[in-house]
Amino acid sequence: MRVFLPAQGAVAAVPDIRISAILDPRDVVDGLQAGTKREVLEALAGRLQQNHPELDRQRVLDILLRREELRSTGIESGVAFPHGRVPGLADLRAAFGRSRQGVDFDAFDQRPTHFFVVLLIPEHGEGVHLRALARLNRMFQDETFRRRLLEAPDEAALFSAIQDQEQRL
Repeated sequence: MRVFLPAQGAVAAVPDIRISAILDPRDVVDGLQAGTKREVLEALAGRLQQNHPELDRQRVLDILLRREELRSTGIESGVAFPHGRVPGLADLRAAFGRSRQGVDFDAFDQRPTHFFVVLLIPEHGEGVHLRALARLNRMFQDETFRRRLLEAPDEAALFSAIQDQEQRL
C-alpha cells in the first residue's frame, strides 16, 4: 500500500491522534448503498448531519467534492480518506463507511474502494489532519485489519475493530 505521511519532524512534537476519539460510533455506516463516489460522500455527509445537527449535509458534501476535484483521496487496497476543512468546526470529526461490493473512487490502484474514512477538519486546525491521516495510513496498511473490517457483521463490530487496531499501534 502506498503511504502518504507528513514530512519527518513536521508534527512530531504533537501527540498522536486517536481515530476512535474523533469517530462517534453513530457515524459508522455499514452497507453503503452507493455506486459512485458522489453517492458515498452524500451518504456519509448525511450521517454526519443526522448525528451532529450543527453540520450541514450540503456544505460538507460540497467541501468533500471540491477536495476530490483536486486529486482523489482513494489510495490503494480498497481505502479512501476523503477530507476537507469546514469553517466554524471546533474539533476534528470523522465518519467511517463500508461498501462490501466496493465503489470506483478513482483510487491510485484503480481497484474498487471498500473503506471510507471522512475527516472534517477545523478551519484553523493546522497539522491536526496530517496526524490523523498518518495514523489512518498506519492502521490501514495492515491487511489483516482490512480483512477484519470487510468481515465485520455490523456497525458495532466495525467500530470495535477500529478501536482494537488502534490499541495495536
